[in-house]
Amino acid sequence: MMKPQYRRLTVRIVILASILIQPKIAGQLSQLPVISSQQQYSNGQGVVPLYRGWFRGPNGERYVTFEYLNRNSEEIIQIPVGPNNKITPGPLDQGQPTYFLPGHQHGVFTVLTPKNSAQEISWTLNIRDTTFTMPANLDPLYEIEGLINRGGSFPGNTPPKATLTPDEQMSQGPAGHTSFLTIDTSEQLLLKLLVTDDGLPPRPEGNKVIRSLQQSYRRGDASVEGVTVTWNKYRGPGPIFFDNQSPIVRDGQALTRVRFDTPGDYMLHALVSDGSGFDGCCWTNSYVKVTVETPK
Repeated sequence: MMKPQYRRLTVRIVILASILIQPKIAGQLSQLPVISSQQQYSNGQGVVPLYRGWFRGPNGERYVTFEYLNRNSEEIIQIPVGPNNKITPGPLDQGQPTYFLPGHQHGVFTVLTPKNSAQEISWTLNIRDTTFTMPANLDPLYEIEGLINRGGSFPGNTPPKATLTPDEQMSQGPAGHTSFLTIDTSEQLLLKLLVTDDGLPPRPEGNKVIRSLQQSYRRGDASVEGVTVTWNKYRGPGPIFFDNQSPIVRDGQALTRVRFDTPGDYMLHALVSDGSGFDGCCWTNSYVKVTVETPK
């Protein structure tokens, strides 16, 4: 597995007008913890919850979007839902992951905010005696274009649409959709994700010069259909085994199989991206809750 490259992340209050800071306050700020991704560790570090921003759903509802940084380049960390992995206010379990992959994972899940509520939603993670709480600020400055790109190089660009079964409505955007399946440990689960997209941004051209210019707005490798799909474990008690975690989209579908050795309740996550990055648009999350039983 390729080691992730992180951007520098600093947990610190940054004051640009430093000449206005009193020496006592400046001294206190210097004691705040600094987390730098330039200093990399293969294991032994924690997980930091991150806030991507909030966006409006198709009916005007508001969603807040979270992601995370696992500071380890190799170690996968598991934090079960509970006091050490919780969303507040409301139920502790609001769809957050419990299985944390190395590096910076973008746009992982959303939480629907209560209607007409001014309460700030927060995600708290505690691992190795270090607790981080990330609030979701609903200020207009944090609004992202979760369902449509209103500006930029390709205004009108929308996230891909995806569904696991033809009889389910296609989901679109970070909020995604959750499917439910049941198998036993003697079976392999076929995951056939149906995908469509609006064709924006266009696939890289064959010409090397044009393709180089297009990389400035396309941040992912285009598949046959110009969309990429990446599956990962999201929750579950045991290991899982994918035939291919990044199946190519052909003829509007991405096929892979997954096997489970340990009975229990699992959750899988597919990130469907059109390659335009995570500045606010355009990607779609697809989740699958799988009940794995012992063969009868």
